[in-house]
Amino acid sequence: MKSINNKLNRLLTVLFLLIILQTGCSTTVKKPLLSPIEPGVGLSEITDPNQFPDFRDDYDKETLLYSIMNSIEFFNRAKSYPNAFCSIGFTPEKQTETLKFFRDGYLRCKTSRELNEFITKNFRIFQAVGSKYEGEVHFTGYGTPIYDGSLTRTETFRYPLYRKPADFRIPYSTRREIEEGNLLKGNEIVYLKSKLEAYLIHVQGSGQIILPSGDKFYVGYEANSGHQYTSIGQLLVMDGKISEEELTLSVLISYFEGHPGDLDYYLRQNDRYIFFKRVLHSVPYGSINVPVTSMRSIATDKKVFPPGSLAFSVIETKRLGDINRSQERGQIEKSFFVLDQDTGSAIKTPARADVFFGIGDEAMDKAGNLNTYGKLYYLLKR
Repeated sequence: MKSINNKLNRLLTVLFLLIILQTGCSTTVKKPLLSPIEPGVGLSEITDPNQFPDFRDDYDKETLLYSIMNSIEFFNRAKSYPNAFCSIGFTPEKQTETLKFFRDGYLRCKTSRELNEFITKNFRIFQAVGSKYEGEVHFTGYGTPIYDGSLTRTETFRYPLYRKPADFRIPYSTRREIEEGNLLKGNEIVYLKSKLEAYLIHVQGSGQIILPSGDKFYVGYEANSGHQYTSIGQLLVMDGKISEEELTLSVLISYFEGHPGDLDYYLRQNDRYIFFKRVLHSVPYGSINVPVTSMRSIATDKKVFPPGSLAFSVIETKRLGDINRSQERGQIEKSFFVLDQDTGSAIKTPARADVFFGIGDEAMDKAGNLNTYGKLYYLLKR
């Protein structure tokens, strides 16, 4: 019996060593996955203050205060709110209290340390579960372009944006069906110089148009066809036309300027089509019907994140697709408070967030260059 036990112990020891060798003798302990606080919600509550981020705000106070005011306005007039968020405390009343309390404390705090202490003491912190429940969120940027255009079709202005047709339904026809069948004739609201400009307004969701008279014409998102969104930038990457590391808005525009014959082919692989409406305001409005603010408003999936909420973004330096990205984590480029005030066709799941950069060419260029990873946190007063 003793001999059998000795053999068994030796066998167990060998098996243990084999397991260690197969795992590379790693002593790294993988961080536990983030568990959603409720099924279908993209948030996990963080109760250990040691796991809180450094609440350092890299942008100016005035824009944050303005964005907070807009969310307060939204909650004050909200007649209903998703039950999934109300059940975990994110009611309109509680969020109004959160925003006002945070605003007053934010103004009182003179240092980053004071701000961190104020937040740790007074707020519950929720983290976006991100990709694979590891907290990693893919951040991109968006903005509002300014293009020349005309209210009537001319030789120069030939590419229309359309209003929602009278026979609109979900799902509507695909992009290819709409264009090949000329299904939206009679629903034109403005014409642009190029098909690519029209498509970029589809992607951004709003635009400012300078008419030949010098007057400005504003369009905003009204509806989409209900089909799956396909990124033409990612299609170019898949086809080897552009490397993932190089993919930015300016590179995409340059590619199609140099290869105009490819544009229709790639556009028609994106079945989703956007319909617009004329709006009176020069500042774009988000999905909760308040103005969006440069570097203070984000677009997320409103099925998984609470609309209008106060959040905190931590964006890393590494771009999407960078080599050895996993070996250089933790380098923070920017961190800033934001309000969750918008959504987008491509912004789905708790692993995506889009930062609004503003209006015009400079904002569009900066927005097109944001393509990286980070973390996203939501705050709620205790």
